This record gives sequence, C-alpha cells and structure tokens, in this order.
Amino acid sequence: MTSFTGPWSKDLDALKKSVHSMPKEYKHAFASASKDTLEKICDAEVLHVWETDADIDNLLQLTSVIAKLCDLGSGKEEEEGKGKEAKGRMVIVAEEKGERDNFKRVCELVEYLTSVDGKSHLDGTVCAFGGIVVVRGWNNALPSGGKEAEKTVKRINTAIERVLKLGGLKQKKIVWHHGPVIHFLLHWINSTTPTLRNALHAITITNALDLSSSVAPSTAGKQNTLPHLQHLEQYARKLNIPVVFLDPTTQLITFPYLGTYMYFFAYYLNTFLPPSLSRPHLHKAYDQLVAFAFRLHGASTSTYGASVVKLVKTHLDPATARTWARTCVAASSYTKERCRTAGREAEIHHAVQLADSPFALFSQPTTTGPAAFARLAIGPAAPIADSLYTAAPVHISFADARLRASSATPFHILIPTPAASSAKSEQDDLEKTTNRIQGLMMGVLERVRLAKGMPTLSPAERSAWKEVEKACSWAIKGCGKLPKGVDEKVKFVLEKLGRGTWGFVV
Repeated sequence: MTSFTGPWSKDLDALKKSVHSMPKEYKHAFASASKDTLEKICDAEVLHVWETDADIDNLLQLTSVIAKLCDLGSGKEEEEGKGKEAKGRMVIVAEEKGERDNFKRVCELVEYLTSVDGKSHLDGTVCAFGGIVVVRGWNNALPSGGKEAEKTVKRINTAIERVLKLGGLKQKKIVWHHGPVIHFLLHWINSTTPTLRNALHAITITNALDLSSSVAPSTAGKQNTLPHLQHLEQYARKLNIPVVFLDPTTQLITFPYLGTYMYFFAYYLNTFLPPSLSRPHLHKAYDQLVAFAFRLHGASTSTYGASVVKLVKTHLDPATARTWARTCVAASSYTKERCRTAGREAEIHHAVQLADSPFALFSQPTTTGPAAFARLAIGPAAPIADSLYTAAPVHISFADARLRASSATPFHILIPTPAASSAKSEQDDLEKTTNRIQGLMMGVLERVRLAKGMPTLSPAERSAWKEVEKACSWAIKGCGKLPKGVDEKVKFVLEKLGRGTWGFVV
C-alpha cells in the first residue's frame, strides 16, 4: 500500500480539509485503509466484546445489537423461550459503578429482550444467556491492579473462551469495544492469555476524545494519562490491529437529548426497556422537575431552604412521591444561589425536555450527544457502509495536541464521510447523521415492538404524572412577575407539562 503522511492539524476541521485536499495518488491508499478497518470493526463473523455503562443510551445501543443478533421480531425468538439459549454471540462487560449495579441492569435487559433465563456462574459475577454472556467488569474510578483486577481479567477470559467454544462464528477473533477510560483495557491486554491477546482483531474506544475545537480528552477521558495512550498505541502496533476512536461530536452526534434521535421517545422507551430499567430514570426526572419548579418559585418569592420544602410537601402527594422524592425535598436544594440558577436558559431548557419526556439519564451530557450512540455506526448490527463513514487513519500526537492523516499508525477516527468542504455541506452532514440515527432506531423499535408489543402504562403511572404536573404548575404559576425573557421561556415548561409527549400518552 502506498504510504502517506499529511500536514499536522490542530483540530478535526483542519484534518478534514487536509484530507479533502490530499493529492490524488494517496487517496486510494487512504480509502483502502479506512475500508479495511471498517470491515474489521463491523465484522459479524467474529466475537464482539462490549465494555459498557448501563445508562439509557448504553442500553439502547446494546438493544440494537441484540435485536439483530437474536433476530427479534421474526418469531424465531419464541423457539428459544424460557430456559433455553439466545442464539446471538456476544460478551458484555458491565462497568462497575459505586452508585448503581450496571451488571444487574444489563442482565435484566438481556433477559427481557431474549426471554431467556440467565445462568449464574463464578459466584454470581457472570451470567450466561446462551451465547450472550454478561460479566461484572472493573470500576474505572480505581486503578487497575491487585487481586481483584486479576479476578476480573480471569472471569472475562472465561466468558470469552466459553462463547468462542460454542461455535457459530467463522473466526475465533475478538473485536473489543471499550469505554472512555482505558487503563483496565491495557491491564487486560497485558494480563490475558496469549491466545486471547493474539485473537484481538480490532479495538474501538468510545468518548475518550474531544476534537471539536482542539485535540483534547473528553470530560470522561480525562482519566487517561499520556502513558496510557502511548501504551495503547504500542500494544496496537505489536498486535498489528487498528484502534478506532468513536466520539459523538466527531460523528456529528451533538444533540444532548435522546428525544432528538428517537420519535416519541418517552412513549416507546416503555417497549425498549422493562419497568425495572426505565422507572429509575422516570423517577429521577420527576425529582428534577419538581426541584426546578420550586427553585424558580423560591427565587421569585424570596423563599429558601426548609420553607420551600414545606411548600413542596404541601402540594405534592406524599404517597405518590415517597419512592422518588430526594432532591426536591432537601432543604440544601433551595439555597438562594441554587434557586436563582433556575432562571438560566440551560436550566429552563432542561426542564422543557424533562416535561416533554421525563426520563432523565444518570449522566446527562450538556455539550455533546449521547456517547453510546457513537457506537451505532459499528459492530455486527451495523452495515459496512464506507460511503457513509470514514475510519480516517491518523497519527495523534497527544503531547502536542495535534493530529495528521498517516498510513504509519494504528489509530483511526470514525467520521461521517463528508460530501464536500463547506459550511452548508457540514449542516447537511449533521442533518443526514441525525436522520440516519432516527431511521436506525425506528428499525430497532420495530424489531423490539414485534417481539414485546406496544407500551402499556398503568393507572398508577398516570396518577403520578398528574401529581407532578399539578405541583409543578402551581409552583411556576405562583412565581408572579418573572424577569423579561424568562417568563416566555418558562411558558414552554408549562406547555410541555400539559401537552408534551408524556402528558399526551398518559
């Protein structure tokens, strides 16, 4: 293959321009390197390992893969049934989190989608649903190393080896999809068996970089040190495998709320997820909505602390709110400073979104789109569409915060293939990406809907929303005269409370 090296760029836009103006004699080599990498990370004939959180976007991304691998909606899943095995082949490594049990949540998702009873192994740290195996992973807030890390490596190895032995895959190769923090991945590569290490086919890293205005780590990727990134490159070179960085902003996934990418999100989420998984998000949204409304009320009436909590308890039915009211009944939520922030545009916009679709993410992005949706373009459920995406081979100098197109690198960045280099085409690319995700999620919904049916909402859920709507409406309408500009924006919250997606369906 013809070698090539482009000029250094300080950000993604500059890189795109240099690629667009690349001399003709190098374009074929560039395109070939991209195509080969895309084929590897979308290869349906190898085992895909997904390290993942269990927020809504993560669960929806996993659903897109499971729906395809298990052929949901075809009627064949009924042949598997309870007590039998899911026919798909994948390993899911659920990242440990102190504040929630990701392993339990992912197991619940797989059981719900496949209708297969999971079999517990290794003291409850592994759960097998036939060819889909969920493993309790590592807490990335902790350094890798020690006995517990070795136990985690061994159970992941056991899970991978078990699935590979089941057959059903043409190649005993592994594509590993990792989250933003890479130190445990490096530990696994260094500590795993030679057979599994040599079976690595490709690696993807999600949401580790922010190339929107410079070459910098994302908020989540700030845990990665320069030595971590250098070791990743060294391992990739030694194993002769590509490492592809998947980032929402780089892929033009820039809208923070899932409702942008999923039609009637608040309604159909109840088909995508069982109540045990969706209700914590519904309850978190209720809590945030009530807190917003009463903070606004507190700021406009100069009422703070315990006095606001008393108002909340007066206007919110305790029988309804007992299971989810946390922030909204804490006096610390209503300091003078916090109450005044409720009038900010970002706070009002967030409230509008929650009033329309009250399912709050555990970690709500503010400047990028949902991180896990950057994975929708790859994996065994994604079509290999090199006309839609480019896996640009790039040399990244993390120390100097710059990058350039290069054939002599294992690193790649996944970007939508640009139509041209202009402001108008960039807007067109953004719209095409958004439309593509909307269409993809509609396809996934159709598969899940055929297997699980339409959403059903209980009378208790309807009455709970009415209580939240009543309390929030009282607090907002009782604010009196709001500052100019704020009053018009707050009207949208009231409108969505009464006639938003959730208000309509309940």
